[in-house]
Amino acid sequence: MTEWVSGWVQELSTPRKNGTALCPFAKKAWDNNEVKVVESQNLWEAVYKEVAQFGRHKVVLCVQPAPEQNYVELEAACSVLNNWLAFDGQDIWLLSSEMHGNSIVFVQKASELEAASRSLEKLGYYTDYTAEEFERLINQRRKLIRN
Repeated sequence: MTEWVSGWVQELSTPRKNGTALCPFAKKAWDNNEVKVVESQNLWEAVYKEVAQFGRHKVVLCVQPAPEQNYVELEAACSVLNNWLAFDGQDIWLLSSEMHGNSIVFVQKASELEAASRSLEKLGYYTDYTAEEFERLINQRRKLIRN
């Protein structure tokens, strides 16, 4: 799994047509050993454990190979949990992804994600986002973590 994630980090770090990488921070975090990878068939148990003990790494990737849930269900679950984490005052944010037949939940500090997001916004990173995408992926997080 670690080898697969390493290759994925390279993909995420490759500049796109607009000159920015899909995730400009991925390679540095990976190279600095700030990323932890947890593979589990029980994705939500892994997420719970990593949220409860979060701190040593900047990002924890909880990966479930051959998941039972589809991406819409994965994203909805992360959204519900993010609402709860924000309500509970925890500086944690969950991002969902699906890649190469794996469900992935990124666990990271909401405040660090927001700071990175704001710096990317200044660089025009989100110009290709539709208004709906920006609202769903960026503004909803900003509203939640401010409250």
